Amino acid sequence: MKRIFRPAILIVSVCLVAAAPAEADRPTQAQTKPGRNRLVRVVTITQANLRSKDQNVFDATLVWLNRAASFNPDIACLPETFPRKGAETVPGPTTEKLAEWAREHSCYVICPLKTKVRGKVYNSAILLDRGGKIVGRYDKMHLTEGELRGMTPGQADPPVFKTDFGTIGIQICFDVNWRDTWRRLKDKGAEIVFWPSAYPADRQLSALAWMNRFYVVSSTWDRFASIYDIAGDTIATTGRFQGWAGAALSLDKRLFEIDYHVSKMRKIQAKYGERVKVTWLHPEDWVTLESLDETLSVDDLIAEYKLTPLDKYHARCKKAIDQARKKNNTATSDQ
Repeated sequence: MKRIFRPAILIVSVCLVAAAPAEADRPTQAQTKPGRNRLVRVVTITQANLRSKDQNVFDATLVWLNRAASFNPDIACLPETFPRKGAETVPGPTTEKLAEWAREHSCYVICPLKTKVRGKVYNSAILLDRGGKIVGRYDKMHLTEGELRGMTPGQADPPVFKTDFGTIGIQICFDVNWRDTWRRLKDKGAEIVFWPSAYPADRQLSALAWMNRFYVVSSTWDRFASIYDIAGDTIATTGRFQGWAGAALSLDKRLFEIDYHVSKMRKIQAKYGERVKVTWLHPEDWVTLESLDETLSVDDLIAEYKLTPLDKYHARCKKAIDQARKKNNTATSDQ
């Protein structure tokens, strides 16, 4: 059954069923109750191993995108400048074609391509909403030296984009090397950062995911495209037999230090069982908590068990350290 669109704090079923009902059989928004736990289904595409002898790159890429539709995604990401052709205006042929796909599948699409604006050429990623409307644009900030000979870099402050499931950011290829930009996206509230690229940058993306505690989704020309969770683990990747990957991401998932949390996590597991997922990251002395139940959010559990997410715990520790240092400095100066 085709997933029903729900606004804002939407919950998307993780079950896939074969046939779509008639429009008359779909419940209206008034008949549905949005869940508390936000799950978003994402898919990513690689252009590696495309069988494109008899097709252009655009059509060959759409073959994988159409197969990825079976995952019933909320958002799909294509590789950097994926049509592999000259710059075009927006709206234009590429965005119009992807807008049709977005409408058909009620799915956001990140459409990377070379764009032309008032005589300037940009390496861009266009965000289309579920209705195929252009709702965002990111222009690559950090161009390579080769690109600078014919293209214009985007603005220095990266934008974030509000969707009906949460806040996302976009970076493109060479942008991976500027960690402060990724931190800026975190500070602006990004929960997922999409990274269309020519190559995988696997170690860098894993590190950026765990340093910023957000999901990262790559989409590549060659080798593989991957999805990383907030602890930096690879949770889905493309390969030789499938050029797309998908994952259901819990945007309420949180990371915790084990300090003060071991017994609390055990109590949560005992009470909520299969409704939650607790993952112990033993080498780091960390633990992650996510809800698998649309009626239960991690914020509910944080409030019930007085949990302290990792970032807040570090901020609390820093404040205590600063106070202790100030007190010690004052005592020393009085001697």
